[in-house]
Amino acid sequence: PNVLSRSLIKAMLPLPFALLLSLVALRYADAFTATSPNVLSRPGSAATSLLTDDEICAYPPPPPNCPFTPQEWEQRCALAVSYRIACMEDWHMNIFNHITLKVVGSENEVDGPHFLLNEYGMGFDEITASSLLKVTLDGTQITDTVTGDERPMGRVFKPGYVLHSALHSAREDVHAIWHCHQVDSTAICQTTTGLLPLSQEATFALAKGVAYHPYEGSVNSLDEQERFVKSIGESNKVLLLEDHGPLVVGERIEEAFSTMWFLTRACQYQVRATSSVGGDLSRINIPNSHIRKEMDRRAEKFDEAPAASKVFEDEGKNGQEEVVTKHDTETLMFGCARRAAERKYGADNIYV
Repeated sequence: PNVLSRSLIKAMLPLPFALLLSLVALRYADAFTATSPNVLSRPGSAATSLLTDDEICAYPPPPPNCPFTPQEWEQRCALAVSYRIACMEDWHMNIFNHITLKVVGSENEVDGPHFLLNEYGMGFDEITASSLLKVTLDGTQITDTVTGDERPMGRVFKPGYVLHSALHSAREDVHAIWHCHQVDSTAICQTTTGLLPLSQEATFALAKGVAYHPYEGSVNSLDEQERFVKSIGESNKVLLLEDHGPLVVGERIEEAFSTMWFLTRACQYQVRATSSVGGDLSRINIPNSHIRKEMDRRAEKFDEAPAASKVFEDEGKNGQEEVVTKHDTETLMFGCARRAAERKYGADNIYV
């Protein structure tokens, strides 16, 4: 049904080319709207009725006899689809790398906080909400807290919990950690130049605070945890692991995703730009300090909505004030990526 028939194509051939393209575009737009469950509108409503931010974030309810609390189930759904997104973005490397999420409220547990991570041996395109492991800061797996049932133990990759548990433990503001070995960003981690302010995407990543950590080998030594914490500092959200790869932290999984997206895109630009001039930085348009300040100033306001005037009355006097609101860009970006992942892999194959 989504392919134009030969007879229809023959009938359309005499038409002017521009009109032909318009008809083909309408044909495929109708097919997409009719078949995709992820169009950005409410079920049963007009296509122009856009979803709210809360509706974009909604996940399927927990299945019957779910061993997890509703809040943890929602976190598991968000993390599971994050792995699928990472696979689509080519931020995965066979069975390696991790995205972790601190379980809400687990900091109040005796052995808390706990965090969710992928089982070692599963590809990012195989991760589901229920397959995620829940571990303590020392890598011990947690059984179900709702039913008390023992679940089969999975494999925990030591470098995953060594690195992630160090940051989850040290920073109360860190709830999500996204680490990958994306080719271009890892290449930048192997240079002494680091991330350069060559693009809007680089500006957004740099605004999160970028720190560097020297390479010591595979991340399986507990002794290095203290140095990871010292390297990232108290407020930086990006840690470039030299000769290793990028890591970002966030208060939400949406923040971690958007930061990694801007970072990897910036690194792609930088690798191509420097390669095109043979690595000669004198031939690269590197903004001066004055432009850098302006770039940073504009970056702070890039997701502002158009200003609106609001009429008010104060002590009997009428007036107007300018009201500026901001879009939740992080949620919108994650929602877009999530819908793409659901279309590719099927929501029923992720949220199980």
